[in-house]
Amino acid sequence: MSKESDSLRTSPSVASLSENELSPPPEPPGYVCSLTEELVTKAREELQEKPEWRLRDVQALRDMVRKEYPNLSTSLDDAFLLRFLRARKFDYDRALQLLVNYHSCRRSWPEVFNNLKPSALKDVLASGFLTVLPHTDPRGCHILPHWLHLCLCGFNPLLMR
Repeated sequence: MSKESDSLRTSPSVASLSENELSPPPEPPGYVCSLTEELVTKAREELQEKPEWRLRDVQALRDMVRKEYPNLSTSLDDAFLLRFLRARKFDYDRALQLLVNYHSCRRSWPEVFNNLKPSALKDVLASGFLTVLPHTDPRGCHILPHWLHLCLCGFNPLLMR
């Protein structure tokens, strides 16, 4: 018997390894909180975000994505999923629906999401569909009103040319 055939015979293949011997898929990078104490307090009060439950909540959303949408090609890292949880005040079902809607929009309007350049927004801003008000709110945040009724009437500023 040759050395080559001997090594092939004795080397375990992936198919011959038991499930316990297979290495698990790599875990997404962990979340490191960079919020100030003031923002942690605000997140607790306004979003019901508890730092001690944060990773559990992210894992619950991750598990829901894997179970309910196994073919959804999305990032499952902590920071990405946390955005959707925060946007829906840690309501798992609503956060999952927002994530699905996000991907649906990206698929429906690739011209908006792929290689978007500031020059592409020039017509949108000129149309008045989206504008920045000259003053900020009491907390210093800029206000961006949009004119949804224009979209509901069939007006699409991205198709203007």
